[in-house]
Amino acid sequence: MDRTPKGACILLGALLGISSVARSGPVVVPLRLAGHFPIVIAKVDGVDVPLAFGSGDSFPVRLEQSVLDRIKAVPIPGVTMGLDAKGHLLRSPKFRLSRLQLGDAVFNDVIAELDVHSRTYHPPKVGQEGWLGTGLLKSYEVVLDYPHRTMTLVPHAANDTPSEQCRGTSVPFAVKEQPAEPFTKADTDLGQLTLVWDTGSGLSLVSQKVVQQGHVKASNEDVTTKRLVVGGTDFGPWQFKWMEMSLPPFFDGSIGYDFFATHVVCIDFPDKRVVIQP
Repeated sequence: MDRTPKGACILLGALLGISSVARSGPVVVPLRLAGHFPIVIAKVDGVDVPLAFGSGDSFPVRLEQSVLDRIKAVPIPGVTMGLDAKGHLLRSPKFRLSRLQLGDAVFNDVIAELDVHSRTYHPPKVGQEGWLGTGLLKSYEVVLDYPHRTMTLVPHAANDTPSEQCRGTSVPFAVKEQPAEPFTKADTDLGQLTLVWDTGSGLSLVSQKVVQQGHVKASNEDVTTKRLVVGGTDFGPWQFKWMEMSLPPFFDGSIGYDFFATHVVCIDFPDKRVVIQP
């Protein structure tokens, strides 16, 4: 495969502060699926911008240069350094946005990055003009319902009772290197894997190294595990694509579009867990 999962880019720079306007109830944001990617419309400094949502990335938002030019975004000092799944070093200049709005959820004083890629990889163009990461959503339960084409943001402090929309099979975030991001453990025929729940990945993926170490039979670029046990529930059998990836040692691959397309998934950032509705 020549497709690099968007969520494999691990940011090395620290995020700057973001303020938000609190909402008392859930915010339902319409979702459009295009080429296996979820697209939401964000109003950025008064301009409607289609963004692909990547739950595997911790940045707030990345915008194409044409959007930054259109909204006359103000550059700020410094760059964010990161690696893509092929090990390419990426440098993203930063810009300040006055306001970003998702449905009725408003975020002020947002730091955006220029959406950059290596010379050898360009993500599929499905109408997006940038990417939305998880940096704006840390105070929410994020309920992803692909069948009904919605992303629901439920305000939730860490000491609150989870909402009715975030109940089911619960599995905690499990990576100390990225404690606030949706990496979880899964028991499979390939062994125990650490996987990132990544809406920016068009498929569920594991690295070639995992397949080799698991001593399982793989055909072409596919490998099927009879078991995919997360949070005590077996969602197997499950098919992964495998590819040669330069991943940090603390995770092995991703849960991608194929799972989200068939399950309603809540990423509960305040309680640091992923919940799969029954």
